[in-house]
Amino acid sequence: MSTRRRGINRDAVVRRYNDGESIRQIAATLEFSHAAVYRALKGRVTFRPVGGVTGTRAPEERKQEILAAYRAGVPVQEIMATYHAGDITIRAIAAEAGESKRPKGPRRRLDWEQIGQLWDRGWPPDAIAILVGGNQGHVRRILQKVRPPEGEPEECEDEPAPAG
Repeated sequence: MSTRRRGINRDAVVRRYNDGESIRQIAATLEFSHAAVYRALKGRVTFRPVGGVTGTRAPEERKQEILAAYRAGVPVQEIMATYHAGDITIRAIAAEAGESKRPKGPRRRLDWEQIGQLWDRGWPPDAIAILVGGNQGHVRRILQKVRPPEGEPEECEDEPAPAG
């Protein structure tokens, strides 16, 4: 017995996509793979940007404050802590205003103990990064070493030497 593959209604897929449904939503409701829906749309529509909201969602007044601090030469880490904004957001605001990218400053050492304490209090890594003025990925790597899933913290070359 041979099973025949049912065809996808391209007109319906295009109509739904133009009405605002995502490729994955269309695929789920029509019970096709998202790849099949994409192939049905390819060449028939202009695809929307993927990845969420483009641009920054900060209010205009906040953008101007961040931009003024950036132009005044305040370190990005300090701007992050003051305005509770990520480094990518700060650099995007500066780029939108036509500011050139500043050269990186001296390497900043993060306080591993403070990061561990904030994690123990329930703070998520992204919020910790903003509070300590660090990069989200770096904070996550530090947490993997300071608070491994089991056992004692691992030794790491970036770990600060004990005081004293």
